[in-house]
Order: sequence, then structure tokens, then C-alpha cells
Amino acid sequence: MAGDDAVQFGLGEPDFQPPDIAIEAFTRAMEEGRNKYTTTAGLPPLRQKIAETWHHLVPTLDESNVCMTMSGTNALLDIFLALVDPGDEVLLPEPYFPLYPTDVVICGGSPVLYPCNFENGFVPTVADLEARLTENTIAILYNFPSNPTGGNVTPEQRDELLEFARENDLWVITDEVYDRIVYDREHVSFIGAGYDKVIMINSFSKTFAMTGWRIGYILSPDPEAMGHITKMQYYVTACSNDAMQHAVLEALEKASDYPAQMRDEFQARRDLICERLNAMPGVSCHVPTGAFYVFPKVDVPGMNSEEIAMALLEGGVLCSPGSAFGAAGEGHLRFAYTIGREDISRGMDRVEKVIAELRGD
Repeated sequence: MAGDDAVQFGLGEPDFQPPDIAIEAFTRAMEEGRNKYTTTAGLPPLRQKIAETWHHLVPTLDESNVCMTMSGTNALLDIFLALVDPGDEVLLPEPYFPLYPTDVVICGGSPVLYPCNFENGFVPTVADLEARLTENTIAILYNFPSNPTGGNVTPEQRDELLEFARENDLWVITDEVYDRIVYDREHVSFIGAGYDKVIMINSFSKTFAMTGWRIGYILSPDPEAMGHITKMQYYVTACSNDAMQHAVLEALEKASDYPAQMRDEFQARRDLICERLNAMPGVSCHVPTGAFYVFPKVDVPGMNSEEIAMALLEGGVLCSPGSAFGAAGEGHLRFAYTIGREDISRGMDRVEKVIAELRGD
């Protein structure tokens, strides 16, 4: 529905290309004949390299703790297939990445949503988690940095959330695909924080701007969990792309500074879009410390988030209504700052004009 001149804040996809060295390695690997089936868990040197990137948190990790997947999306389904039986309940954040509840339902389980509210920086409270716990709860999923909110946790908040899981013997599924896009602080991982029933989802879509490559991984210090998850990977896709894995390994070894270069640009964009949004009457926006989304509250009396998003679309701006990420997202809009700063400024000019007209300011 967006016209050619619309400013696109909709899709959560970096506007960068993968590092040249990775593209060259991908081409070279195909030319060298690496176009066949590979092992289910993935290329051993790549898995070992990934394990080493987490040695600062868990020094004992090795290739057996990693399974390559066809994207973080594939990883998510593998984990739920391995953990969830019919009737099981999984605690999921709301607002949420849209595949979370659907994947639980596909596996025969029941998604139970816990709130991540604006007032608490989009971090859940233990009281809200405890209120949703039943004898059927088997796992909880955390997503920090978050899509769609950009919310993040401190080490103290992470420890409280892990303690809740430990006290109730829950599996922790931690979606950390934005771990290399973190501002003003170090990434706070749920891996290596004193609880081993943790399974991490990660992806090179955001780390190296490889969204179309569809490659990610699962990592856990629990060997039994990894065994079952690797079996599920076989039944879902058999294995990941052979040549691509060699290209990712090349990127990890020779372009390790590339994610930081992208992060620095995203940080400049974050500062710009947050300043513009917070200057608008009726708009209130947290300054996120991770990912590349802002999730401001937008107050237009008599209009819901979808209606506001449609009005913005008519005004030449594409964004996502908060309700697309669950009922708790109502009253918010999501803007992905995955476009250049000049386009962000142009888009914010249009947002400011439309919101003022809708509010009668």
C-alpha cells in the first residue's frame, strides 16, 4: 500500500550488505564444490568458532554445544519442537516477535503471555511472571534486546529473571539475535549466568546483515538439550547451507569489527529518531539500549494504533502498529531505524505533521 515516495520504517532489516570478505568466501566455496549436504549440526570449525565467541561467559563450550540452523526462525521452531509436548505452557513476552506464540501452538502447547510494559522499560516483573505460572509451565522465553520494543536488561534484572526460572525449574529460551547491536553498555546474556537450563537463539541476519542468507544457530551448555535439538534440526531441514557456513566462518575470523561499525551507525540513527519523537506532543519514547527499533507511546484520542499507522501511511510513512505484536502493544507504534539519517529526518517531518493534524494541535 505504500507509495514509491513513502519513508520505510516498517521492516526490521539492516540496510547494509554482508562484509565483502564473506560474499567472496561464499562464491569461492561454491566454486570449490561445497554445494552438497553437510552434517546436521553444521560445519565443525564454524561451530567451534561460535563456541569460542562465548568463552568469556562459559569457557567449557565447544562445537558440541552449537547447532547451525537455517535462520533464527528455524532455531525457534527446533527448540519448541524439542521441549514442548501437548498441554505444556510456555511463558512468552508481550509485545512479542509474532512467531513466538504461533510456534508454541504448532507444537501442541499453550502460549501464556506476560507483560513487558512501557512503564518498566519493557522488562517484566517477577510478580507478573509468578501470576502466570501453573503446574503445566515448562519454559519461559526472554528476548533482550527486544523486537519490537528495543527494551533491554541490566545484569541485576537478568539475575532476577533467571532466579525465577531456577526456583520453578523452567527451561530458559533466550533470543539474543541483537546481541551485537547494543548501545552504551555491554550485552547482558542469559548464558553463563549460573543457570545451565538455558538455550540461546542467535542469528547472523543482524550480526552481519545476512537476512536473506537465512543462517543462525542454537547454543546451550546442556548436552542433552543439544542432542534433542540437533535431532529436530535433522527432521526440519536436514542441514544448513554448506558454502554459506564457510562464508560465515570467514566473516567471524576476518571481519569481526563489522558488527561494531553497523552498531555505531544505528546508534546515531537511534539518537536522531528518539530526539525527534520525544519532541512531538502526544508522543513518548524510551531511548533503547539495543536492537534497531523504537516503540513509542502515541496518544491520539479516539484512534487505535492501526488507525494511526494507516493515517501515517497516507501521509507517506510506513511503520508498524503496536497491536501487530500483541494486545499489550496497543497505543504504540514501531519504527525500525534501518534507513539513512536523511530519510529518518524526512520521515519524522511527516510523522510530526500527521500526528499534529490528528491531535488537532
